[in-house]
Amino acid sequence: QVARRLAGKGGEPVVQLQTAFGGGKTHTMLAVWHLATRTCPLSDLPGIPPVIEQAGLIDVPTARVAVIDGLAHSPGQPWKCGRVAVRTLWGELAAQLGGAEGYALVKEADVSGTAPGKEVLRDLLARYAPCVVLIDELVAYVRQFPEGRPLSGGTFESNLSFMQALTEAAKQVPTAVILASLPESDPARDRNHSQVGGERG
Repeated sequence: QVARRLAGKGGEPVVQLQTAFGGGKTHTMLAVWHLATRTCPLSDLPGIPPVIEQAGLIDVPTARVAVIDGLAHSPGQPWKCGRVAVRTLWGELAAQLGGAEGYALVKEADVSGTAPGKEVLRDLLARYAPCVVLIDELVAYVRQFPEGRPLSGGTFESNLSFMQALTEAAKQVPTAVILASLPESDPARDRNHSQVGGERG
């Protein structure tokens, strides 16, 4: 799916990786990262040529990759992405894809903690396409927002709005793809919803 998407030959714009803990989500993302950022021929990546052949492709372009790690930062403490100070996941995304120039597209939304609209995110993805957005441990990040109180990283609601706008934007950029991991939980066995971060998670 990712190979087709980056080549502009279809493929799903959003891929949800949902397995139990230890199900290979992170390994899948690492494989995609190596595919997109490789500095060697595709044939030198073990296991990749058969995948590309199965996708009906001859080659896959390299791509910019943004990695959003929900465990890396606290939503109440701004952090640095390179030389850019960011406060939100959308600030992090823009700075990773385009540095200070990319961040400028979402700066006002980052400073205010309000989610950018899908048009802004579409422009961001299109400007730096082909691109891959890898999102890991999103639930772990979002569940930290207190009920009804904004933090520098926005609010619980603004982060959900961002995710919705981002997935909609990716659909409009033929060579952009998002991979997001979500822990799978069985409510019958996990009465405290610990795997998915409680009711809000």
